[in-house]
Amino acid sequence: MTPTDLQAQLIAEIAAPLDAAVRAAGAEPEVPLAPPTREDAGDLALPCHRYARVFRKAPQAIAQDLAAAADAVPLVAGVEAAGGFLNLRLDWTAVAERLVNWALTDAGALGHSTALAGRKVVVEYSSPNTNKPQHLGHCRNNILGHTVATLLEAAGADVTRVNLVNDRGIHICKSMWAYEHLGQGETPEALGVKGDHLVGDYYVKFNNAFEAEYAEVWAGKDDAPGKDAWFNGDSPIGQQVRAMLRAWEAEDPAVRALWATMNGWCEAGFAQTYDRMGVRFDHIDKESQTYLLGKDLVERGLADGVFHRADNGAAVFALEKLGLEGEKAVLRADGTSVYTTQDLGTAMQRYQRYGFDEMIYVVGNEQDRHFQVLFGILTELDPALQGKLSHLSYGMVELPSGKMKSREGTVVDADDLMDELQAAAREVGAQNWPDLDDAELARRAEAVGLSGLKFFLLKFAPKTTFTFDPEASIKPEGETGVYCQYAYARATSILEKLADADAGVTPDWSALDQEQAKAVMKAMLGFPGTVAQAAIDKKPSLLTKGTFDLARAFAAFYNHPDCNVLKAEPGVQAARAQLVRAARRMLGGGLALMGITALESM
Repeated sequence: MTPTDLQAQLIAEIAAPLDAAVRAAGAEPEVPLAPPTREDAGDLALPCHRYARVFRKAPQAIAQDLAAAADAVPLVAGVEAAGGFLNLRLDWTAVAERLVNWALTDAGALGHSTALAGRKVVVEYSSPNTNKPQHLGHCRNNILGHTVATLLEAAGADVTRVNLVNDRGIHICKSMWAYEHLGQGETPEALGVKGDHLVGDYYVKFNNAFEAEYAEVWAGKDDAPGKDAWFNGDSPIGQQVRAMLRAWEAEDPAVRALWATMNGWCEAGFAQTYDRMGVRFDHIDKESQTYLLGKDLVERGLADGVFHRADNGAAVFALEKLGLEGEKAVLRADGTSVYTTQDLGTAMQRYQRYGFDEMIYVVGNEQDRHFQVLFGILTELDPALQGKLSHLSYGMVELPSGKMKSREGTVVDADDLMDELQAAAREVGAQNWPDLDDAELARRAEAVGLSGLKFFLLKFAPKTTFTFDPEASIKPEGETGVYCQYAYARATSILEKLADADAGVTPDWSALDQEQAKAVMKAMLGFPGTVAQAAIDKKPSLLTKGTFDLARAFAAFYNHPDCNVLKAEPGVQAARAQLVRAARRMLGGGLALMGITALESM
C-alpha cells in the first residue's frame, strides 16, 4: 500500500472549497493552507494578502469572505478572520479516529513517502584509512551518511550505499614499516585485540620512531628542516618508507603480502565497528583497486582539450573554467596519478555502474574546494553529470577537554567512545534496574549508549561544528535519543498494564479534545512531512526534532492527571489507549530511521 501523509490529505480536503472560492473570483490559489506560525492562531491558517489585487479588497475582508466556505467543512470546528489571515480550528473529535487508524496501519505514519520515488541515488560515506581505527570524526560521517541514505530510502529513492576505503599510500606504509622493524610477529588473535587497533598501535610506533630520529639528528640545531621536509628528504626512516611504497606499486611479493595481512586485520576491525554502529554498505571500493581508474580518462581529456600539459609536463585543468584561479594537476609529469585522478575515474565508473540521478559524497568541510573542483572537472568531461553530483559537507565534532582519553593521544577512537558510553549507561542502569541479569543490562546499556551517540551527532545540522558531550548525550531528559526511547518505553508500560482491557470497547473520540491530546495528534500529523523534508534537504536534524517533538508532546500527555489512561471510563480509556498505541508506533518509526533501538522497558 502506498504510504500516505494524513496531514496533507486533511489540508487538501479543507482547502478544496477555499480554492474553489478563489478561482471563482478569477484567481489561482497561490498560498497553501498550513499550520500557523503563531501558537494562538488555531490549527491551520490561510494568508489572504496575495489575493487583494484580484478580489479588490483588503486582506481582512477577503478572510471574512472565505470564512463561510471554511466553516462548512466537517473537519473544521471554528474559523476566525484576523489580521488578513483566515485561521481555522480543527474538529479533533472528527480528526482523531482517522488519525489513530492511519497511525496504526499506514507506512506514512512511520516516515515513509513517495517524495523521491524513482530517483536513483548513490551515497558515499565513511572512507577510512587502513592504518588506524576509526575515530570520533568517522562516527559523525558514518552515522550522518547512513541516516541520510535511510531517509532517502524512506522517501522512495533507489539508494546504493558505497564506501571508498583508503588502503594504499605512504600513510599505510608507515604502519607497515613499524610492524616490519618493530613488531615481533604479533597478531590480533594472539593479543586479543581488534585488528584495526593493532595496526593503529604500529602507526603510533612509527610516529614515535620518526620523532626520535628527528630529535637525535636535529635537536638544538638552528638550521633544522621541517619534519615533512626531513621525511621526504634525507631521513633514513622516510627513505625506507618511500622505498616500501615504490615496492608496493611494483607489486613486490613480500611487501604486498605484509600489506594484505595488515589491511585484512584493519578491515576486519572496521567491519566490527560498522556492525556495532549499525552501519552498512552495498558496495565497498578500495583505493588499491581504483587509484589507476582515472588515467585513461585524463588521456582522453587531454585529447579533447579538457586538460592541457603544463610546462613541467603534468596534465592540468585550468581552474578559470570554474571561475577560480590557477591550475589543478590531474596527472603528474611522470604519468603517476594523484588523488583527483582516482576520484575522476571512480565517479565515472559509478555512473556507468549505477546510472544514478545523484551521487552524494559525505565528507567534512575541509574538502569543500576539492569537491567544487572535482565536480567542475567531471561535468567538463561528461556534461551528463551536470547537477548530479553533490557534497554533503559537515562541520567538525570535538569533545570537551579532559572528558575522554584516546589510544593515540590525539583523537578518540570510535570503539573507545562506544565503550565509554555503554559503561556509563550500564552504571546508571545498574541503579535503575537492580533486578536485571547481566546480559539484559548490557543489552539495554548498549542501546542507550548508541542512542546517545547517534541522536547527538544527528541533531545538529550537517554544516554545524559542535562539541559532543558524552555525559549529556545519555541523559533521559532534554533533547536526547534516550528521552525518545523513554517515551516509547513508557507507552509500552501503559499498554502492558492495560492488558487489552479496552478490547471491544467503542472509543469515545471526544475524550481526546484536551490540549495535551491535541498536541500529541498535531505532532503526529506533522511527522511525515518533516521526515520527507529531512530526506529532500539531506538534513537528519529535522528527523531528530520531529521525533523529539512527538516524544515531548506524548510525555506531557501521559504525565497530565486529566489524561490518565488506566483509571479512565471505558470509552475514554479506549480512545486514550488507541492514541498511546498510535504514538508508540510512530515513535518507534522515528527511532528506527535513526538506527536507534526502541526499548520496551527502561
